[in-house]
Amino acid sequence: MANVDRPNGFRFVKTLSGSFQPVVRSVGVADGADIFVGDALSLSSGLATRMAVEGACLGVAVGFGKKNAMSQEVSGPFNPGDLETLYYDDSANTHTDWVVYYIPAEDAVFAAQTTNAATLVVGEARDISVGSGSTVTGISDMEIDTSGAATNDGDVVVVELPNRVDNDLTLVNAEYWVKFVNTEFNNA
Repeated sequence: MANVDRPNGFRFVKTLSGSFQPVVRSVGVADGADIFVGDALSLSSGLATRMAVEGACLGVAVGFGKKNAMSQEVSGPFNPGDLETLYYDDSANTHTDWVVYYIPAEDAVFAAQTTNAATLVVGEARDISVGSGSTVTGISDMEIDTSGAATNDGDVVVVELPNRVDNDLTLVNAEYWVKFVNTEFNNA
């Protein structure tokens, strides 16, 4: 049976340390690009942006919040002015008003689907595939790039093979559990 094609970026699965809940942190967003739930993030001048291939990963976006103009406090992981906004929309050019909530990459395992049919093994490193995300659903379309051979300097490394009836690991759109290889921290 074919795997369902539903790119959703990276979804938190578990921690390597065994803690029950992941830590969720927030950081301001950089100007220049939309950010979607499930996007791998990097830091640029202390602000979050979508991770590029072969970049360092800060974490994975799980929500967005807007600062109150008067108090500079963040209302929570939503836009109080527009509750239908499901992603950070850079076209408004208001990046200084926003924060992104993220799960730090250093202790987390994430699930993501592959771009092509390939049978990956535990320990195999691959790059990520960066698209544009959906402005309708607010969900990322980042995937594990399996269009070529394994690489020594991949963005992610396979840590577990999820064994489920609806997940044929030999076909396109297979889901694997991965850890980011190069991580970075926000010390602010």
